[in-house]
Amino acid sequence: MSATRRGGSQGDEASTTKVVAMLMLSIAGFGWAFMAAAYAHEKQGWRQESTNLTEPDADGIQYDQRFEDGGSIRQQSYSSLWDFIGNAFRQLPNLFGVLAFSFQHRLWLVILIACLEVGALGLGYAMSKID
Repeated sequence: MSATRRGGSQGDEASTTKVVAMLMLSIAGFGWAFMAAAYAHEKQGWRQESTNLTEPDADGIQYDQRFEDGGSIRQQSYSSLWDFIGNAFRQLPNLFGVLAFSFQHRLWLVILIACLEVGALGLGYAMSKID
C-alpha cells in the first residue's frame, strides 16, 4: 500500500490541488466576466435598454428589439449566457481599463472575488488536512 495512515498518498494531494486550482480558475473567470460586463454596460452601452428600443409607433409605444422574435425563455437565457461569455472575451484587450473601472466603481465586486478566492484556498487547505 503506497499510502500511509497519516500522510495520505501523493495521488490524493495532486487531486486536491487540481480541484482547488480548477475552482480558483472558475472563480477568476466568472469574476472577470462580471467585471467586464459592468465595464461594457457602463462605458460602452452594452445590453442597455435604451440601445435596444425601437422607434415609437403611432401610439408612442417603444418595444425592446431583444424580445421581438418571441422565442422561449430558455432560448433567450441561452443567448444571454453566450453574450455574457462572449463579452468577457471581447473585453480582454481592455484589461487595464476594466480593472481600473472595477477598482474605482465596483470595489465591492473586486473584494467579493478576492474573498471567494481566499475561501477556495482555505477549502483546499482544509481538504489537505482531512486527508
